[in-house]
Amino acid sequence: MKREYALVDEPDRRLLQAIQRDASASQAELAEAAGISASLVSRRLSRLRESGVLRAVVGLVDAASVGLSCGAIIRIRLKDHAAASVRQFRDLVTRMEEVTLCVMLTGEADYLLKLIARDLPHFQEIVQQKLLRCPAIAHLESSIILEYLKDTTELPLGAA
Repeated sequence: MKREYALVDEPDRRLLQAIQRDASASQAELAEAAGISASLVSRRLSRLRESGVLRAVVGLVDAASVGLSCGAIIRIRLKDHAAASVRQFRDLVTRMEEVTLCVMLTGEADYLLKLIARDLPHFQEIVQQKLLRCPAIAHLESSIILEYLKDTTELPLGAA
């Protein structure tokens, strides 16, 4: 099945790149970055939102600054791939505010999670009280994040 892409021209790409870098930039700054007039910025952003290209404009919070100093990557293997097991796991993960990323994978693990906790004891509590109590999970392997070499939400729009 062929994927339908929204019509995004070069000024749209530059506008999206600028807003990814700093969503609090003024319309004048966004216009300059996109190479369009300031009056066009609002219309283009509205069109990009309506088409689903621009999902949200958010502020990024530094986790350590708000007392969340423990990050972890967790690989999950489900006991089976029956609809009930998958649903049970997905329901748990979508309710867990500590999970900031969950992706389905190919290979040995079925899912990969990124989890943020206050500290190591809090991380242990989350794993033991939430994840390990989920009957759908057969195996869990975690790695504590020691250093973030790159942590971005920016998409490589120049390569599109």
